[in-house]
Amino acid sequence: MPQQALFLRGPHDPISIARAEGAWLYTTEGRKILDAGAGAIVVNIGQGRKEIAELAARTIASLDYVVPVWTTPEREHLGERLTDWTPEGVNRFFFTSGGSEAVEGALKFAILYNKVRGKESKKKIIGRRFSYHGNTIAALSAGGSGRRADYEHVLLDWPKIGPSYCYRCPWQKTYPGCDIDCANALEEEIKRQGADSIAAFIAEPMMGSSGGTVPPVKEYWPRLREICDRYDVLLIADEVMTGFGRTGRRFAVDHWNVIPDILVGGKGLTGGYLPMGVTAVKNELVEEVERAKAEFMFYTYSSHPVACAVADEVLAIMEREHLVERAAEVGARLGAHIKEELSGHPMVGDIRGVGMFWGIELVHDKATKMPFAPEKKVTNRVLGAAVRRGLFFYPATGMAGKAGGDAMMIAPPFIIGDSEIEYIVRTAREALEEIRPNL
Repeated sequence: MPQQALFLRGPHDPISIARAEGAWLYTTEGRKILDAGAGAIVVNIGQGRKEIAELAARTIASLDYVVPVWTTPEREHLGERLTDWTPEGVNRFFFTSGGSEAVEGALKFAILYNKVRGKESKKKIIGRRFSYHGNTIAALSAGGSGRRADYEHVLLDWPKIGPSYCYRCPWQKTYPGCDIDCANALEEEIKRQGADSIAAFIAEPMMGSSGGTVPPVKEYWPRLREICDRYDVLLIADEVMTGFGRTGRRFAVDHWNVIPDILVGGKGLTGGYLPMGVTAVKNELVEEVERAKAEFMFYTYSSHPVACAVADEVLAIMEREHLVERAAEVGARLGAHIKEELSGHPMVGDIRGVGMFWGIELVHDKATKMPFAPEKKVTNRVLGAAVRRGLFFYPATGMAGKAGGDAMMIAPPFIIGDSEIEYIVRTAREALEEIRPNL
């Protein structure tokens, strides 16, 4: 696409990708790039699967579109399969065009559910100061990332928990007990706002782009579940990034045997082959809304037949090839190699993660973990050096607000092998070495 045709033009011409296969991208100039970010943490099963292309062609040849109040065999098959993937009882599915729409659907449902129970005052959503839940106005309102900046004047005034400043995510074990303090902050905020005003609490089970991949301690999510139950607050797990095997379990909440009231998925649901998201809700909650005959409006492309068919086949491939288990096994080797080769690097303040979901935090001072100043744009500079060498990783920046914060997210497709692990780590080190002298 010519630069002048882009909606917002950047300072550099975008890289033009001609094709992709497995974990590799090929540019129109013939360069080869290993996609260690799975795009935007999307491409789970790898690119170029002929069976997906053939299925999409067959489906669209027989059925293009139906209004979402009707159903199709593709939609029904996907719903049946998803019931085996999602936590027990979270088996009513609202399909969308992506993660942001699915989060929007979750927030709307939480408010609607309370309205039909005669609790219209329960309409606030509590989020975390370090979080990202999508790009709609409501999703930005629920989140706390730097992407809110240009829209603060119009966002909903929903409460946040967690410290207003931290050099990294407030869950970090650098501060003993911080995770549980953060969970207890939810209870304090519910009391401060009044439980009769809170519809739901939303959080990522493992923090993604706003924290650079941060798993919590094992007590954190069970404590959230306990607090939400006590105060009649719905618990929403935003698994757009962590879901569908990314952390080595089908969903990240499975690590702690926690069942949320609403689970939001996307990205890995179709592995990037088509845009799609899902809002999964406990059956009994949906039944209560149905009994009230309340209206929950669909999106134009909700439950699109071709997207449903592709999602169903992507999940079938993951089952046949045991790719969730592979993400756990190969991801452990990936994490071990990253730690072995990069933990001693002067720019690396922390390495954390699980499965195929790893973060490398970049710091100005290794001893104090002081972040780089935001104007240095360290993550972007390291990314540029990596791409020049044939490696893409997913950037995470702005973790500490005005104080900066940089991280590299290493989250490749599940189908990578040992040679690609070695290439990722070696090239990441080379990129860091190139940038370091100029900082």
